Amino acid sequence: MPYRLSDNQLKKLRNMFFMADFQDAEMLLASFETDPAVIKEILPSPLKPSIDNTATVFVAKYPKTNFGCVYNEGALLLNCEYKGEKGSYCLSMPVDDDMALIGGRERYGYPKKIADSITLDKNENTVIGSVVRKGKEIIRIECQITGDAPEDFGKQGYHTKDWNGVQCQKLISFLFKHFPDPSGNGFDYLPRLIRQPTLSRIKGKLKVGSGTVSLDSTDADPLGVIPVRKVIGMAYGVFHNTMLPGKVVARTWNIFKFLKHAFFKDDLILALLEQYDSDKIKRGKEIRKIVKKY
Repeated sequence: MPYRLSDNQLKKLRNMFFMADFQDAEMLLASFETDPAVIKEILPSPLKPSIDNTATVFVAKYPKTNFGCVYNEGALLLNCEYKGEKGSYCLSMPVDDDMALIGGRERYGYPKKIADSITLDKNENTVIGSVVRKGKEIIRIECQITGDAPEDFGKQGYHTKDWNGVQCQKLISFLFKHFPDPSGNGFDYLPRLIRQPTLSRIKGKLKVGSGTVSLDSTDADPLGVIPVRKVIGMAYGVFHNTMLPGKVVARTWNIFKFLKHAFFKDDLILALLEQYDSDKIKRGKEIRKIVKKY
């Protein structure tokens, strides 16, 4: 394809309605209780902690999508609420493909980074999900399957039907979309709170089990600060997931209050803090004025 679309190609894109579709998504999920004080410290306003102080972690394989990308993914999410609606705030979402990273981060604000490896292995009744980044295993889920999920499993979520009348669960992600200003000062625009729903349809039998969740940190991935106090549920299955269009539901007017939450979508902050030298602040301000003329 040349570096210019034809008029006919542009017409096709304008008339197209696209939603990311994940067929035969193999997923291992776990929910666990964590420290309410940690949640309160990490969760940006105006999101509110869930009343049960829980978090969710998963590892997934996506072998078939409608956007030409096959990849694996892990995630750590804090369960939360916004204006009474239950959802989750994504803290980390490692992937192993750059197209998946760009699509999720630039469109919705998912905090995606490239992992060293992401694996999901099933051996008889044992399923193990693992995410390694910067040489360290930051997510590990070990599940021993105990049987089929009961009929009322997960009924606390939002259940609905899709446009074909298929039963599914509606999952809500709350994300803060923001990009740094090219001048190096502040943001391109006021950070936006995005509400993004996903419809999830189970294919075959959903399995439940018990096991362990381990979270660890690298210097750039502080997942280990989220304590795993008690694993309260595990599930494994194959799903058909569809990401619905997102919507801006709020803007962050208090930039300084939000700023402490804004540096975990890439690893640059580490290099900047390591280079900090209080003796060079004055000279840095002088150079900043000089470079404007260029």
